[in-house]
Amino acid sequence: MSNDESFYFAFPRQPPGKPITQEEAERLLLEKLKKTGNEYLEALWSLAYFYSKTGQQKESRQYLDRLIANTDDPEKRAGAYLALGQLMDQMGNFEDAIGFYSQAFSLEPENTATWYLINNNLGYCLNINNRHAEAESYCRHAIQIDPSRQNAYKNLGISLAGQGDYPQAARNYIKATRANAADSRALDLLEQLYFEHPEMKIEIPDIEEEIQKCRQAVMAVLEYRQKKSQE
Repeated sequence: MSNDESFYFAFPRQPPGKPITQEEAERLLLEKLKKTGNEYLEALWSLAYFYSKTGQQKESRQYLDRLIANTDDPEKRAGAYLALGQLMDQMGNFEDAIGFYSQAFSLEPENTATWYLINNNLGYCLNINNRHAEAESYCRHAIQIDPSRQNAYKNLGISLAGQGDYPQAARNYIKATRANAADSRALDLLEQLYFEHPEMKIEIPDIEEEIQKCRQAVMAVLEYRQKKSQE
């Protein structure tokens, strides 16, 4: 199906340094609020991130709101609105998430990673709300920004499947798995899609071979991860 037979994978990076307790981390971050200027803004960012990762979304939002109120930098404001959208995602409030992502989008940030996530996450939330045709353009834009990441391919596949274009959806699930075989979500979607729509084999004659390659890649990454965890 594709001239590119390569599969890639990436795991989240572990932060350097000695582990500390959640309480100690919170205390150290709160102390940084005594700083001024950019250091103060960085402290707000760090606290917002800390609380979002520890299931304290209300507290995280308070610090993001403070960040927005204390900077006129459109790049920082776009990042904060992106983070607010992600908080709403975590809480299952996808309508509000779309609103925050749209605010971030209007600021047109220059940072590639931020711009990618705004487009990808907008596509994701629009898909959740069954607004698949709208989601498609954001997913395609995210892929143009960074074609090496898997998320937008997966979300584009969901958008296309929602519009009834099952062969193109399958192709994008395969691209997502090739981009990062450590993320098995696209493979799960691909297998379910083929189970429900086996007629796509007419347009993609080697679909079963492609699915098998994706399975093997995902399994290889899983075995590698298990081996590393035992070292």
